[in-house]
Amino acid sequence: MIGEKSKAVEKFWQDCRRDLAIEQDSYFAGTFGEPRFATYHDTLLDLVAAGKKRATAHLVMDFERNKIRQRKVGDYWVVLDSRNTPRYLLQISDVETKPFDQVAETFASREGEGDSSLRYWQNVHREYFQQQCAAWRIEWREDYLTVCEGFEVVAAA
Repeated sequence: MIGEKSKAVEKFWQDCRRDLAIEQDSYFAGTFGEPRFATYHDTLLDLVAAGKKRATAHLVMDFERNKIRQRKVGDYWVVLDSRNTPRYLLQISDVETKPFDQVAETFASREGEGDSSLRYWQNVHREYFQQQCAAWRIEWREDYLTVCEGFEVVAAA
């Protein structure tokens, strides 16, 4: 997850707050994943537009190493493309933390990637998480805790 709260991001957030009467003043701004590991990142945004992608996953370590507070139900997230342009305002609907090798088929299907199967989800996320672990100079393990977040699309840019 990368991104910054630029003037454009802040304007999108404030416009959404005004237009949707959102009282909460805090939000997270960032990509679904690190584009250097997920070169396909911006195509994930198309899955959101198509109504297929309604969840995402990160290693707990990603939050810890990047000093990002884990999101909770009700939090808002301005999802950015790889150029730091706001694309969607999401609201977190559910969060569950479990070992990677215990993520369920039902969650994988909500991610909406590939054929929406658990096998596809595991292959793509394993590859992504292995790249992260290599960058952190740690060995990948199938039991690393994974944060599984569901979300609702609140607004599109």
